[in-house]
Amino acid sequence: MPWGPLIFLTIVNTLNFFDRYIVQSVEPMLKEEFALSNSQSGMLGAAFVLGYFVFSPLFGYLGATRDRRWLMGIGLFAWSLSTAMTGMAQGFISFVIARVLVGVGEASFGSIVPGYLKSRIPDSIRLNNALSIFFVAIPVGSALGYIAGGEMAAVWGWRSVFLAAAVPGVALSLGFVRMAPELRVAAAGTAAPQALGASGPLRKLFEGVSGFLSGTRQVFARPDLRYTIFGYILNTFALNGVAMFVVRHGEGLGMATDKVTATFGSILVVTGFLGTLGGGFLASKFAARRSNQIHGLLVFISTTTLLGAPCLGAAFLARSPEWFFGACFVAEIALFAGVAPLNSVLVQRSPRGLETLTQGVTIFLINLFGAAAGMVVIGWVTDKLQRLGSVGSEADALALALQVTTLAMILSGLLWCIAAWKNRSQAKEG
Repeated sequence: MPWGPLIFLTIVNTLNFFDRYIVQSVEPMLKEEFALSNSQSGMLGAAFVLGYFVFSPLFGYLGATRDRRWLMGIGLFAWSLSTAMTGMAQGFISFVIARVLVGVGEASFGSIVPGYLKSRIPDSIRLNNALSIFFVAIPVGSALGYIAGGEMAAVWGWRSVFLAAAVPGVALSLGFVRMAPELRVAAAGTAAPQALGASGPLRKLFEGVSGFLSGTRQVFARPDLRYTIFGYILNTFALNGVAMFVVRHGEGLGMATDKVTATFGSILVVTGFLGTLGGGFLASKFAARRSNQIHGLLVFISTTTLLGAPCLGAAFLARSPEWFFGACFVAEIALFAGVAPLNSVLVQRSPRGLETLTQGVTIFLINLFGAAAGMVVIGWVTDKLQRLGSVGSEADALALALQVTTLAMILSGLLWCIAAWKNRSQAKEG
């Protein structure tokens, strides 16, 4: 296992998720300063997703033919500068634009890394273990965003958080030039036909679009991969819907903002580390005992998700901070356990040579119909419940709206059950 690149990429991924979740940690301050509705607050988080999902397929496609190290390094530099721009935003519109640009930069990283690691680690179990380490950055970076973001904002204001977050990214972007190139594998069956009468830039554009569409068709031609991606969409809907409004939900339970961010951030660190790393290695052991390792990984993630979903629902029924965070702790252990094996399934079931394209298309879908939809829908449902007058306070409306995420988690687990069944059927037929 290439430990040097793996550790470096994990550090960058930690910064990646730190940058994403500092918006959530200061959302109440932004809502007050910019005089936002709940729907607009959801758009502050969804703005990042817009740039991320639109450009992820492009970077996924470029990652199949270009030097992935340079794509990742330039993206890191770009998103760090955009993070600094976020801290200088003077209103809702300028804030949204800056966050869209952050998403564009981060798209070059998220869609490329799994394919890069697969090229360096061909063994499926060792790859799953490597991804378990890499994805520990999700809870750790997210938790740092909540904790550091909340603490710094309470002392120096929310702008200081974004300006400080930009500094390490600029420095780390230089590290990609020292990484070893990966072993390239040619994509199977994606050569684009030549356009009759087309030449120069027009021909290149046609071939690029044709190759992208051909590769995407190959990705969705695999039923188990299709259902894995569909489940991932609903999973992302739930997690981002919760993340966007968990601070305000904690305030509704009577806690101060900095107390919510510190407590939830601490839970993220512990559950994320135990769930992602422990769950990833446990999934490897579970899958290694089976002749069909992909089927084993899918069974594992569907089981952990279905076990965690009821705890998520119980968390938003709780009326005290202690019960709320206790239920969140159990739910997150179960939910984080599936992160590494899920991404391992995606990269291992990708058509040969189309790993980065598969990641790019997946990121596009989970962020458009998952992350962005989750944040906006929860805010919209909260506003709708208040206008209907069917609930008491805004806090009650938000708690009820957040139960939509529980339903999404249950459906994602069921879709992964179908993916496991489809994978086993394909294996028997093959």
